[in-house]
Amino acid sequence: MDCPLYEKIANQIEHQVHEGIFLPGAKIPSVRKSSKQMEVSVATVLQAYSLLEDRGVIKARPQKGYFVQENQLQPTESAKIEPTQNDGTIHALLRRLLHASQDDNIIQFGAAIPKSQFLPIRQLQRSVGRLMRLEPEICAAYEFTPGSLSLRRQIAIRMLDSGCQLQPDDITITLGCQNALMLSLQAVAKAGDTIAIESPAYHGVLQAIEILNLKAIEIPCSAEDGIDLDLLEKAATKWDIKACIVTPNNQNPIGATLSHQARQRIIDQSVQHNFTLIEDDVYGELSYKDKRERSLKADDKLNTVIYCSSFSKSIAPGFRVGWIVGGRFQTQIEHYAYVQSLAIPTLTQTAIANFLENGAYDRHLRKTRLAYQDNLARCQALILEHFPTGTQTSTPKGGFLLWVTLPNTVDAMTLHSQALESNIGLLPGLAFSLTAQFSHHFRLNYALNWDNKTDAALKELGRLCQQQTN
Repeated sequence: MDCPLYEKIANQIEHQVHEGIFLPGAKIPSVRKSSKQMEVSVATVLQAYSLLEDRGVIKARPQKGYFVQENQLQPTESAKIEPTQNDGTIHALLRRLLHASQDDNIIQFGAAIPKSQFLPIRQLQRSVGRLMRLEPEICAAYEFTPGSLSLRRQIAIRMLDSGCQLQPDDITITLGCQNALMLSLQAVAKAGDTIAIESPAYHGVLQAIEILNLKAIEIPCSAEDGIDLDLLEKAATKWDIKACIVTPNNQNPIGATLSHQARQRIIDQSVQHNFTLIEDDVYGELSYKDKRERSLKADDKLNTVIYCSSFSKSIAPGFRVGWIVGGRFQTQIEHYAYVQSLAIPTLTQTAIANFLENGAYDRHLRKTRLAYQDNLARCQALILEHFPTGTQTSTPKGGFLLWVTLPNTVDAMTLHSQALESNIGLLPGLAFSLTAQFSHHFRLNYALNWDNKTDAALKELGRLCQQQTN
């Protein structure tokens, strides 16, 4: 039976204390501030704080607020990691992000969408124009599941670079990577089942888990090593995990890339504990190395890894063209894909297939990777100079997302609200967890046109953070 909302909130705050987000003696957010952040009633927060007092986690000081007790007991592993269901807390955040992402006046640090200068817009424009002139009937034709054969053939060729030997029939075209992840979860789990996810996690995964009425176990993920495989082992031993969603290359939001040893170990764990690996490789092509990393699917000897990716981060976000390699779940996935979407737009599939075939993609990627590395260096230098002492950033080896860890005195939700007033968008860390973690973190997109206006916006974020430390 699910615990009451106030108890969930108490558990979340206790977890933050044990993780060192709130240090012994530190003041926690006021009742009204927590009520506003979590979008719950003041009475619910008061119940949660009262429970935390009973547990000896916090202590009320008259006229001053609530503070973490000086002497804290060390938590057990079961207190750190347990199945959780989404209570809807992140929805308001994401609605605001989507609204802000449509506003051209806002500097878009928040949305994980590259600006058009990093996309092959002109080449795609020529490809679409040529198709419309020479094959106008293409707009009238359905491309039923599993999708365009020419595109699937080109994807199979591209995936040779990741170590995969595939046939076009192994691939199903989807409406982006999010659709591929949804189809994967539907194929391997039913309502009430438990899924292991990285923490912090891509917010689209959290939403998919909620929509499908699944439970999530959040496994900590570090920028250096990626998902903690020791804790995944303990979780898989204790709970019946149906699947684990993992991003081995340039993880969103922290940019981690798994080592070769970790890749083999997580595959071995999935076999030993009988759970399906769902590989999200949407940033795989954007590695800063000359040669992209090998995919988990390439070493999938039992054909149980489900591979998901798309062209949304590297070619055309608006085309919404992704794909899935379902392995032994392929027939079921194709059935779900057909029922849900019937067909994928033919024009966009053909345009991307032509672009891949003419060899321009590799040139485009080389140029884009260099630009992202330049932007990353500039971004990190500005943060070091203008943000409060103690601010830390991840060190991504690919992609275009930076995870920023602020001092404990700086609240990312407050920063988010203040930044929007200055026409600056960012995505606070609370959007990347079901357990109200990462309240002093935010994700930053550096795939922007980096000019004086962008510089000024990042400096303003630093100034707003400095305000909170005074």
